[in-house]
Amino acid sequence: MRAGGSEAVVDVRGLTFGYDREPVLRDVDLRIGRNDFLAIIGPNGGGKTTLLRLMLGLETPWRGEVTWPTGVRPGHIGFVPQFSTFDKNFPLRLRDAVLMGRLGRGGLLARYGRADHRAVDAILERLHLGHLAFAPIADLSGGQLQRALIARALVGEPRILLLDEPTASVDAETRQVLGQVLEELNRDIPVVVITHDITAFAAQVKQIACVNRELFYHGDGQLSHADLAEAYGCPVELIAHGVPHRVLHDHARDAVGS
Repeated sequence: MRAGGSEAVVDVRGLTFGYDREPVLRDVDLRIGRNDFLAIIGPNGGGKTTLLRLMLGLETPWRGEVTWPTGVRPGHIGFVPQFSTFDKNFPLRLRDAVLMGRLGRGGLLARYGRADHRAVDAILERLHLGHLAFAPIADLSGGQLQRALIARALVGEPRILLLDEPTASVDAETRQVLGQVLEELNRDIPVVVITHDITAFAAQVKQIACVNRELFYHGDGQLSHADLAEAYGCPVELIAHGVPHRVLHDHARDAVGS
């Protein structure tokens, strides 16, 4: 069986891609199941964000393919980009920014209805942002803006959620709220997180993919120092901040499970 234990929501086969003739990803295989909580780790420039872009259809692979066996369409995918890619100076209120996450449900020309507004109000309260609904996004703190981006992704009721460095430059409250929300969400849909701080999701992660041009898959969410050293290409010191971690002794180079 390919990596991932349950029915596949997304299936990546033999994916190779790069920029200016330089490959960034080589022969990547990955299967994400309905109940997966996958953490993607690896060095900067190793291909983590590129892998997400290929899954989202924002790039065309040189070789290989990305398929969605259960019929997930672009409007069914929740995506939270890196904090640094969002323009805080855009003249928009928080509530309106989150409401844009409902666009994919009724088509670009469809008007927002009562159900859309109710969904926005509910997700703002869930992420502790209700009191800031009408604040300009330029006035939000880093943690508040990150939660707003997550709210925008969740309000469309996605069938899979992809997050790129969601804990970068955020406060302790945002980390706690995010962990709780993702754990609840993962009861119904798969969650994929690119992160440099895997301890932030220690209680939620079920699978780990180490990406550094190639992909090394750990279906039981366990890592050793040797695994990290191979993925990052240099010695890596694990700092768990008091969170217990398990150790995986064997590091299979193939991305498929048995």
